[in-house]
Amino acid sequence: MTGKLNRVVNPLDLEQLAKLLDGRGGVGDKLSEAFTRASALGVSDKLTAIRPMHSWVSETAPSLRRKAAYARLEDGDPLAGLLLAGFTPEQLKNKDLPPDILLVANATASDKELDDGWLKKKDGETLDDWLVRVQGDAVTQLTGNEKLGKTVATYIEGAANLSAFFTSSTTALAGGASLIKYFKTSSVLNAPGTLTSRLINGHWDKLSRIPRAGSWLSRVPASVLAGSDEAAMLAGYMRNGAFYMPTSTEANLLRVAQRGGLANAAKAAGWLRGAGIVGSVGATAWGVANLATMDHGKAWKEDKAKYLSNWTGTAFNASLTAAMVAPNPVTVGLAVGTGLAYAGTLVWDNWDSISKGAEDAADWVGDKAEQAGEAISDGAKALGSALNPFD
Repeated sequence: MTGKLNRVVNPLDLEQLAKLLDGRGGVGDKLSEAFTRASALGVSDKLTAIRPMHSWVSETAPSLRRKAAYARLEDGDPLAGLLLAGFTPEQLKNKDLPPDILLVANATASDKELDDGWLKKKDGETLDDWLVRVQGDAVTQLTGNEKLGKTVATYIEGAANLSAFFTSSTTALAGGASLIKYFKTSSVLNAPGTLTSRLINGHWDKLSRIPRAGSWLSRVPASVLAGSDEAAMLAGYMRNGAFYMPTSTEANLLRVAQRGGLANAAKAAGWLRGAGIVGSVGATAWGVANLATMDHGKAWKEDKAKYLSNWTGTAFNASLTAAMVAPNPVTVGLAVGTGLAYAGTLVWDNWDSISKGAEDAADWVGDKAEQAGEAISDGAKALGSALNPFD
């Protein structure tokens, strides 16, 4: 019993019914198939009576989902606001969504006096696009300043793109250098993103002597942050005719887990490498979700660069995850290749902003150089005047 006497509907039933209407293999698909076959046979006129069912399906299924979302809203479901925005339960399943956005979406949807049109998913808008846009739109709603809202949205998207470009490009460059060294000298490959861990393991004695920070660092075992070399030994293997014991940043975590369990794999990874793996797994899942909510044909026509960056970004994060878990020439090579592709498509997608930014930066540097030159000139004149007894 929910205490709401007017509620006699199960939202799951409504969502399932909507799925049967417009989902894959549902009534809508079967209608389209029937009309296609009838057209090929030249008997389309025989189906005239059921032609209005197309519009009925396209209107009824979303209506059922809205009613289900309102029912979920009454029950306090945190995803209700996003369902009302136009996303389906399948698209939101197992997604790590920002809690503040969920709160804003639900609060707006539950207040009948507020206009929630800005929350609605636009045609062709992916989950990723929607999250960026509504954060800016939320600022607009709160402040009444549309320009401020757009600025916030642009900043969020720009910061994400900058971070993605830095990660993909540095992974590609560092990974490429490692592969060259591997094939030339047969050196062992380290997992991408473990430079900090190697520095900690190699220089812990120096780091622990840093004033203030050193007193805290000395209480934290290096293996907790950078990984345990002892646990990594479980991934030992034959190399060049001898049994090789990998370090924590070189170890294949799958092999460690197979031989010593997940606990030892976590010890071998350490906090830094483990956090990187969790982050890349989350980014991969997010990319898959973003692709699932996309109208691919429309997205390709509207913005080819952005469409390709969505695909290359997901591929990069998936290959980066594999390389961080099990570094070898294949996984690192895939991370390098997809990293180059992702960085390239990000530059292509954001070329206008980059060009404008470079132009502004050049102007800024020019202005500052001119000002610096004037200051130096003025300073030299003042110095010359001070040194000249006849001035």
